[in-house]
Amino acid sequence: MNLHLSMPQYIYLGAVGCYLLFFGLFLRLFWWKRYADTHYWHRRPDLSVERLQERAQNVGQALPRFSVLVPARNEADVIERTVDHMSTLQYPPDMYEVLVVTDEKESLAADQRRKHAVVAAAAAIRDGGVLAQLSPDSEAAGLVLSCLGALALEGFDDVQRRLGRSDGLHLLRLMPPVLLRPLVWEAAERLLQRNGKRVAGPLMRLLRLRLPQASEEELTGAYAALLSLAIPTAVAYSTLRGGDGQALGRRLAALAAQAHHSLTREIIQSMCDALAADLMDRLEQAGRDPGLADRLAATYREVYPTTQDIMERKVQEMATRPGVPVLKHVVVPRDFDGDLGGGCLGVDVPSTKGRALNWALSYRDGRSTWCAFYDAESRPDARVMLYVAHKVLESKVSGIDSPRIFQGPVFQVRNWYEMGPFCKIASLYQAVAHDWYLPALFRRLPFVGGTNLFVEASLLGEIGGYDSSSLTEDLELGTRAYLKAGAWPEYLPYPSSEQTPPTFAGFYRQRLRWATGHLQVMNKIRSHSGVSEDARRRLLRELWRKGQGEWIFYQIATLVPPVIITLWWWDLVDPNVLGPGWHVGMNLLSTVYLGFTIYAFFRYLGQIDPAARPRRWMGQLGALAQLLVLPLAAFLFPVPYSSALLLATLGRGPSQWVKTPRTRE
Repeated sequence: MNLHLSMPQYIYLGAVGCYLLFFGLFLRLFWWKRYADTHYWHRRPDLSVERLQERAQNVGQALPRFSVLVPARNEADVIERTVDHMSTLQYPPDMYEVLVVTDEKESLAADQRRKHAVVAAAAAIRDGGVLAQLSPDSEAAGLVLSCLGALALEGFDDVQRRLGRSDGLHLLRLMPPVLLRPLVWEAAERLLQRNGKRVAGPLMRLLRLRLPQASEEELTGAYAALLSLAIPTAVAYSTLRGGDGQALGRRLAALAAQAHHSLTREIIQSMCDALAADLMDRLEQAGRDPGLADRLAATYREVYPTTQDIMERKVQEMATRPGVPVLKHVVVPRDFDGDLGGGCLGVDVPSTKGRALNWALSYRDGRSTWCAFYDAESRPDARVMLYVAHKVLESKVSGIDSPRIFQGPVFQVRNWYEMGPFCKIASLYQAVAHDWYLPALFRRLPFVGGTNLFVEASLLGEIGGYDSSSLTEDLELGTRAYLKAGAWPEYLPYPSSEQTPPTFAGFYRQRLRWATGHLQVMNKIRSHSGVSEDARRRLLRELWRKGQGEWIFYQIATLVPPVIITLWWWDLVDPNVLGPGWHVGMNLLSTVYLGFTIYAFFRYLGQIDPAARPRRWMGQLGALAQLLVLPLAAFLFPVPYSSALLLATLGRGPSQWVKTPRTRE
């Protein structure tokens, strides 16, 4: 055997060694899965409200009460469905409350925008020539369009008479007007923006979101009915702006004829022209109404609602519904200092999640012994409180101290169909990490996430609530709870589905904040006084290993392939040192990564919101095909974390808490 190898051969053997090392690290996932399944997922008890109540009665213990806290600043796109979901959790509704905390700054900013939009829209309605001067993307122009949509709905009976019997129109009519009016406005807006092209998918998604219980056949009928209302609205608006409304009507009539199979294009166009003309006449009449400004202000709250607008409506709605928990809505004053039990300073204070939660904790039911924390788009497993109550109850019976913190996995895949290719892959691997790796991580680190988190209420009081200035208030809370109270989180094997930022830019900003916050927490631990020095050192060592150590390692790992390719280009790599069997084997190993990524998609498919799923199988296959960018995506995973290290070294890291962008639901 020739042991006198050339440098290019040594380089290639080194590259192969690196490849095998990384593959070995990948295989750790399956050991973590075995550990998670053995200790948590396969040991979940068979729970129900009835069984838990019976068990509590038999052992003479009361069930714990819960306060579910949801911070929601600028979350109008997602908060309504979250509140609806929280009201259906499997737990006695009189034993938990849902407390949504919003920010006064959101409503103050909206008040200013609304005043300007109402004045401009009223002037445009009273003087048609002004409408053409408004930017099509302005809120004032949107208000005019929404007024036309509302007028179209007022003529609902005329539309139904012209169309004849329509199950789709009947289905739309079942929707509350406060939800139906914005739906017609948004459909008309999409028709105008896309000129009637490729709107079926987006409009069907809107209907799936608004009518989640409807079948696909019913949604198809509702889509046709929605076009009957939105097309005249769009045509009237285009005409009033000085556009060629008739030409637009002809294009949209072809679209409507595809949906209304029983009506010809000519009949639909004639109907739309007549309805559009009627809408313009009635809008002119509305311009003479002295109450126009009030009507526009109310319309603004429907089409551009704040989180507060939605919460005020949901509080009133749930107050009349039997069998649901109490829903509270509290607003953080703009000048709240951010401390638990703190006060107002008279000047604006930066908004953070920790600040909002400290304010909300003062409004929780004093009888609650546990606080649950969820993000504004969270959809926790319905049995999650049953499990925590079961663990607390059993610990009391056995006399063993119950964990004071429970942290559940977060599968950030729900908006998967609306993500870019990189974020699709990142969301799947993040879900795998929370599913399999998080239980093993808890053996070494008191990791606490900001959502799907349960904390004993008394513990929050002991440690002073959240750090309102921290960029990662969740990690900071977990480490402080350990150092000050010896509390260590336990894995909670019930997931919550959530969102991942749909673009790489959003993903980068979110992870950059997380990484910078990680460094910030380590600096704070170093300055902690009154705690065990040995405990601080162990915690800092683990945080460095799971933070800077891994970030640097994986960033260097991503540089290996381009370096090898460059050296190969310069004839400094000799693959012939190994036989062809090795090359085949290496290629087969590469397919394992792709196969695993596809497996992860199907594993978490049930957590993905189907509302945005492409209607045709080709579109669905195309979305799945985006996973093929895995080799390129792998290079970008560590970039936000490496950036945080670099920026921290330069003293230029982010210092303000930035909210994660959401996909509308």
